[in-house]
Amino acid sequence: MNRFALVLIGAALTTGCSKQERSPAPDDTTAAVFTPPRMAPPTPIEGQGHDTPLTAYIGHYPRDAVDGVSFFDRTEVANSLISAVGDPKLRHMITGRAGVTVPIFRYDGKIAAHGCEPHNCDAHNWTFLMAADGSGATACFHDAAAMGNTSRWYSNDAPVSRAGACPQV
Repeated sequence: MNRFALVLIGAALTTGCSKQERSPAPDDTTAAVFTPPRMAPPTPIEGQGHDTPLTAYIGHYPRDAVDGVSFFDRTEVANSLISAVGDPKLRHMITGRAGVTVPIFRYDGKIAAHGCEPHNCDAHNWTFLMAADGSGATACFHDAAAMGNTSRWYSNDAPVSRAGACPQV
């Protein structure tokens, strides 16, 4: 057999081997009916509960660790925020690092954490309030461009509009 014949046979064999079957189109029905799991509230590991009272955070910034745990990382604070504010985008804004925060303070008998948009604090701010035992959580959100001289208040129910900006120091 000459070289030319060997090349032709080799080419025929390799083309036959590289033939690929078309895969069927992906089944998109699964994605269309997917329901994400419900958010579960955080629970401390057995024996890892918090001994430090929430009042110990007064005077500290929300991201400051008191006995190794920052304010919004406390189980009762996280649970109260989740139950008070159903909007995950607003919860992220309250707990995120993009905003300016002030030290935690007392307001109307509650513990309050306040934050705002950098260089726009008067027009875009928020406050999270709760009792020292972790109950009675409420959150306030103010966006002057969208709300004028009112704020939206959240507490387990549909948000309610109230006059003025959110409480701050």
